Amino acid sequence: MPDLSNEEVHALGKSVGLDIQEPELTQVGYSLNAILEAMAGIEVPGANSIEPLPLIFPSPEVQDES
Repeated sequence: MPDLSNEEVHALGKSVGLDIQEPELTQVGYSLNAILEAMAGIEVPGANSIEPLPLIFPSPEVQDES
């Protein structure tokens, strides 16, 4: 997988509500690309055959009654 460019990193940040500017943009890009490279090397046998489940978090107004 090719490294993400600064423009791609900036767009990913914007997609989650972050406006990353230089010089942090370059540092975030280095870190993100290193993480992606490390993750690409992880092989878990059978992991691709498991159907992912959605993460559902309780609403903040729901209170635990116990």
